[in-house]
Order: sequence, then structure tokens, then C-alpha cells
Amino acid sequence: MLEVVFSDSEKGSIRVAKTYDAKKMKGGAVGYIGEKPRKAQVKKLLAQMEQDLEGHALGGSSDEVVNIGFFLDVGDISGEIDGIGRRNVFRTLWSRFHFREEEEDQLFTEQRNELEKLMAFAEEGKAIRIWVSNAPYSICGLLYVCFLLRDSKCNVSVVSLPEYRQTSEHEIIQYTHWGEVPAGKFYSFLPGEKELSHLEKQARGHDWEKLMQENSPLRVHLNGKLVSANEDFYDFFISKNLPAGDFMMARFIGKLLGEYRLGISDSWYAYRLEHMIEEKRLMMVEDKDPTHPYGKILRKV
Repeated sequence: MLEVVFSDSEKGSIRVAKTYDAKKMKGGAVGYIGEKPRKAQVKKLLAQMEQDLEGHALGGSSDEVVNIGFFLDVGDISGEIDGIGRRNVFRTLWSRFHFREEEEDQLFTEQRNELEKLMAFAEEGKAIRIWVSNAPYSICGLLYVCFLLRDSKCNVSVVSLPEYRQTSEHEIIQYTHWGEVPAGKFYSFLPGEKELSHLEKQARGHDWEKLMQENSPLRVHLNGKLVSANEDFYDFFISKNLPAGDFMMARFIGKLLGEYRLGISDSWYAYRLEHMIEEKRLMMVEDKDPTHPYGKILRKV
């Protein structure tokens, strides 16, 4: 069975999950930065780590995993997945990380190889299982894969990540995407696996076809549905949280990611903050750490 996910972190987690062995995962050390934690805090952390390490394998080979798409909730989706439109999205969002041309080429070559692997499994009639969350890029990925497989006779199933999961009598965990799930716990979500009918595949594929035609700057998860949106859709969350004084871009982006958990990337927030600087809504006070893409000190104008 081929496992399909929609980010590198998810792919890494599920590759481990395929052949997970709890005995081999135990051991290691715990470190901390800043003030030394209390014994009770350390004990709680170690207990959580022990609980996370418990688990079972999904089965199969770790090679039977593909990452399809590249943040398909953002930018041009009218062409090929590795075409010039998608490359321009990459350059827009990740140029500040100074990727070399050969690194960009490698990324999109891997995208094409993963896509070809998916289609080969489908053509051979092998089962395909899609792991989807409520993150916009993940829902986009699901629709895109259904579009690709709309005429395929292979079995396609979906495992949806619940927004909340109760882990004990007094604790609930909130997940944004599958990359946050411990590798040994993936198996525990299999009871929720649902096979897609041929009509369901076609319906989702049609939804993606419509989004391709609209080709808006963003696709957002709104009221349970994926819809096209303008580039400034998430700006409200930025503007609402801008502090009165100076602030560091990195800390501000971290606050947005942690507080809203919308499933969008840090690079998108950085891109919109830089746009606000260009519009004179923000000013750069100091580039405190030029080696870090988010090392700027900003201030509201």
C-alpha cells in the first residue's frame, strides 16, 4: 500500500511509522535552554516522551510513502506541479533562504518522481491511502490526488486527522497536521480509514478542476470547504496582533503559528509582513540578525 502525505515533515514521520519498533526508539537524553526546569516538569516531560514512544508499525516498506504537492494552497496551480508557475511560488516564498538553483531543481525533480510513483501504483491497481488534515495545503493535496486518479480503478482510502484527540481522562491533544503525530501512533488512527467511491474521487477531482480554473492567489479552508481567496486573506490575523512597540519578526511569526494553528507556513506570514513594509504599514527598525531570514526588528507605522 502506498501512503500519500503532503509535506516533508509528514513524509518523514510516516516513513518511520511504516516499520516502527518501540524498543529501538527508547533511550536518549533531555536538554533544556534557559532556566533549569523543576523536577516535576522534567518528570512530566519524560512521561510524555515515554508515552509518545509507545506504539506499533503501520506495516509495509518505508519506501511506500510519497509527498505529493508543494503547498498547493498558495499561488499558481493552473499548470504542471513542477512547472514555471509552481517554481515562481517557491521563489516568492523561499527566496529569503537563498536556495541555490540546483537545490530548486532537485526539489522539483523529486516532486515529479513522487508523482510518477503515485501514478505507477495506480496503474498497477495497488491500494493508495491518503493522510489528510484540515490544513489548507493538505486538503488541496487530497483534491489534487483525486483529480489525478479520477479515472483510475485502484482502491483509494483516506485517513482524516481529527482536530482534537483525547489521550487520557484529563488531557486532549490538538493537531494541525500529520507531522505533529508521533510515528508510533499513526496505527491508532486506522479505525477512521474510509474508502473513497469512484463518484467521490470524481467529485473531489471536479472541485480541484474548478480551483485550477479560478487560480486565485490562495485557497483557504472556510466553513468546512476549500475556497479561493485573495492574497490578503490572512492579513487580518497579522494586523490584529501587531504590538505597539518594536518586535522581532521571528517571535511574531511564532506567536501567530502557535495561537491560530491555521495550517499555513511561516514563509507566508513573512511574505505578507514584507509586503506590509513595502506598503509603509510597517517599518524595519533594524536587521538584527542578517543571517536569519526572520531576524528583522519591525515597528507599526
